[in-house]
Formats: sequence, structure tokens, C-alpha cells
Amino acid sequence: TIQLFISYTSYFNATVSANVSRELKPQDIEKVIAHFKKVIQADLEKLNIELEIESYGYDLISIPMHSSEWTSILFNLYTNAKKAIRREAVAGKIKIVIGKEDKKVYLEFADNGDGIPENNRYRIFEAFFTTSSPVGFDASDDEKLTGTGLGLKIVKDIIQTYGGSIDLIEPESEYSTCFKIELPIATAKQREEHEI
Repeated sequence: TIQLFISYTSYFNATVSANVSRELKPQDIEKVIAHFKKVIQADLEKLNIELEIESYGYDLISIPMHSSEWTSILFNLYTNAKKAIRREAVAGKIKIVIGKEDKKVYLEFADNGDGIPENNRYRIFEAFFTTSSPVGFDASDDEKLTGTGLGLKIVKDIIQTYGGSIDLIEPESEYSTCFKIELPIATAKQREEHEI
């Protein structure tokens, strides 16, 4: 747990420092995902969650963003997936698919947790809407995996700021929930300016 905390802390420190010292820059989604996987690897092993990553295409570079914004997006999706998997009480599976289509890069994030009921599907991006139940002071660490209902609202706000979108899509048969994020791809000029 201490090692995991140190890993998370250094990850967030690095991304916050990058924001302070640099302007927005195009983000290589393959590198972002590889780094994210490295950071959560110990947590995945501890919780017995299998993470599969599929990549389609090359030069999966989003328009200029802060790297910490991708950190926030991925950690919010991952935290929600962990809670859903815990509620379903299954051997956890998460799948991330990245690629590009129609001048956009996309990322799909799927898990095999307890899913999102039909009547909540239109509310999940609302501020303070949460499916997590509150926990007591003496709850275990796992039980404290509860949210404020701001996570997906923050994710959506970040993505929309850059002219992108996030939607719930039909998951593959082994999964119960899948989010798809689309963001404009970096232009040749943006890549040239940042030497990417």
C-alpha cells in the first residue's frame, strides 16, 4: 500500500509539475496509456484485475492538452471501474482500446462490473450524481472507494473543453460498461510546433 501511494504521488507530482512548467502540448495517447498502466500495475495485482490494452493505428496524438488532464480522465474511469467490479464481486477485467477515425483519436474504457442501470444512463454526467453509497468512519479501505458524484462531470468538462465527446457505448460481450472518448487529432502544425 505504501509503495502504491508513493507511485501515485510521484505520478501526480510529475504531471502537476509538467503543467506548471509547460504550456499545452499534443498528447501521445499510446504513451499516456502505457504510463498509466505502469502506475496502477501494483493496484491491479492487489485487486486481481486484469487489464487489456488494444491499439489501432499509429500517431495517436490528441490536440494540445495538459498531461494532468489525461491523468484525471483515466483515474476517474479507473476508480469507477474498481467500484463497479467490487460491487459485482467478480474477477475484474478492464479493457482499454485506442485508435483513430475521422480526424479524431478515440479511447474506449470497458469493465466487467455491475454496469449502469438504464434509468441512470442519462444522469451519470450530472454533478453530484453517484451510485456509490456513503460509508462510515470505520469502513475498510475498499468500502471507502466511494465518490462525490463529480468524477464523470469533471471528465466530461475536460473533454468538451477540447471539442471532444464522451459517451456510453454498447460494450463487448464480456464487459458490462464501456465509455468512448473522442478528441480532435493534433494537426501537422501543432505537432511541428511541439516537435512531435
